[in-house]
Amino acid sequence: MTADRMATLFDGFYQMGFVARDLDQATDALARRFGIRRFRRKASSPFMDAAHAWVGSTMLEIIQIRQGAPDIYEAYVPDEPSAVRLHHHGFRVADAAAWEEVNRRIDEAGLATPMRGAVMDGQLNYIYADTRADTGVYSEYVYLTGAATSIYDDVPHN
Repeated sequence: MTADRMATLFDGFYQMGFVARDLDQATDALARRFGIRRFRRKASSPFMDAAHAWVGSTMLEIIQIRQGAPDIYEAYVPDEPSAVRLHHHGFRVADAAAWEEVNRRIDEAGLATPMRGAVMDGQLNYIYADTRADTGVYSEYVYLTGAATSIYDDVPHN
């Protein structure tokens, strides 16, 4: 996807991001209720653990936060330990020109970006745009380069 072919801020959808109170109980419940049995588990940062699974062409990300997590997650933590709550839709951005276009469109739309940055020596770039007023959830945009392009290679398919 290049910037001149990018039609909307919904291009590149690949992920539904959920928040859970208890990652073990939530993934067990997803296995029992929906047959999603294979997850990759890892500490995503000092303040969160995550489980990822592919279901067809869509990745599920289940996040359990710890103390120090950004405020944008707190309101989505469900009371029930086995439940999950939709927090964000994830969109992959294919190249540098499209990344610039996404940034421009977010700014032009006047969307707040409560989280924006880069990790892995700038190889994983991300933006959380506050699209809650329109969609009920955040929109996460991710642009991967270098070694970051393989971060999902070990996520199992269900």
